[in-house]
Amino acid sequence: MKRLNNRALGILRGELQGDTRGDVGERVVRKLLLQELEGLARQEGPPLTELQLKRIIQNRYPAFKNPVIERAARANQPSKARTLAITLGGVVAGGVGLTGFVFLANLPYPMIRQPIAEHAPILLLPSFLSMDHNYREAIALVEQSDQLVNQATSAADLELGQEKVTQAQHHLDQLPVWFLGYYPQRYCTFFGCSWKFTHDEFEAARKSVGRMDVILFQERNAHDQLDEILEELNAARSQYRQATSHRGAEQALLDWQDAIDRLELIPRQTLAGELARTHLNAANRDFREARQSLNN
Repeated sequence: MKRLNNRALGILRGELQGDTRGDVGERVVRKLLLQELEGLARQEGPPLTELQLKRIIQNRYPAFKNPVIERAARANQPSKARTLAITLGGVVAGGVGLTGFVFLANLPYPMIRQPIAEHAPILLLPSFLSMDHNYREAIALVEQSDQLVNQATSAADLELGQEKVTQAQHHLDQLPVWFLGYYPQRYCTFFGCSWKFTHDEFEAARKSVGRMDVILFQERNAHDQLDEILEELNAARSQYRQATSHRGAEQALLDWQDAIDRLELIPRQTLAGELARTHLNAANRDFREARQSLNN
């Protein structure tokens, strides 16, 4: 900010240049005063007040009119709106700079984070909060997934279990693996940590998610096989009932037996395998009755 702004300088210059009083000596004084004022207009610093302007001008040229100095002093003071704008601009710029620095400090690079963790751990608060949130969510979702997947009683349980496994994997992916060995003691001092952020626990959760992914894959395959076989079984039954010849009925029974054999191959450890046992008992009973009826 200039010590004397252009508007104030214009007021003072107009008065000096319009003043024709006195002899050559007074004209020289007014010219030197104007040069001094122009020099102040080039200087950076706090704006000159009315008292400062009077001291500068009247010490050199006592005949200068006081009302003109007062008007120039008012014009030289920055407006409240401009002052507020400058202040807000500074605050915003400072905030942006701090935000940018915090963002850089929380990047997943040990060479950046480790020195900050030692000397200014509060700057890593966003990372600690994120780690805490993702850790708690991952552990809770792994436990929920385990109940749904390993103790499923219906396809709906498996479907919900798949959703929970996906969510757990997402939160595990958000955890900075390279940072697992670091225990943020200062953060835990202020906010309290009920967790131990260790490689072992992370690996256990990740392996649990991996095992459930395998189980869900097997369950999906078994369920698809069951749906396909049941469709073939129903088709064979319908073909047998609609057969118009002994040969057609025999072919239907062969397809029926083939479907029964395939039902027995569905893995028993899967939910689809348990359901297959129920269908298998009914299919065998109806098959024996159909075979006996055809032979008679």
